[in-house]
Amino acid sequence: LAVAMLAPGSYTAQVTGANDTTGLALVEVYEVGATSGRLINLSTRAQVGTGASVMISGAVLSSGSGTRRLLVRAAGPALGAFGLPGTPADPAIAVTDATGTATIATNNDWGTPGDSGAATSALLANAFTLAGAFPFPENSRDAALLGEFGSGSYTIQVSGSGNTSGIALVE
Repeated sequence: LAVAMLAPGSYTAQVTGANDTTGLALVEVYEVGATSGRLINLSTRAQVGTGASVMISGAVLSSGSGTRRLLVRAAGPALGAFGLPGTPADPAIAVTDATGTATIATNNDWGTPGDSGAATSALLANAFTLAGAFPFPENSRDAALLGEFGSGSYTIQVSGSGNTSGIALVE
């Protein structure tokens, strides 16, 4: 457990197992008593498995009585530009309620409208720029959605289409 007041900037938290052990870990970041600035982005790079081993991230929003527009992304193939091998060729993303039972929005292939929560690729590319997120290649099979979310707890699940696996980034 660590509590720190951090100056504005980019930070990385790394979790390793003692004596090179492996397993599941949870990293939590809370914005507490912010007087200026705000948390803008939180991302996790992890192994995407199949079945019960899909990548799972969570978000808790406090937006009063309104909503907040969020960009949610699952990068797989786009990570190749950063030299990261072993990514899933076609990640899919689903945002559910905190229990994982009610699906709020989904996307598979960010440039393909029609999934729930999907926006046009031009609208999403603009959101990437506004958020300071790295771009996805136009025809990549990475996943992204832009949606209005009210106060509450959400689960973000990343899976590999066709039961594929690999290392992905969820933002």
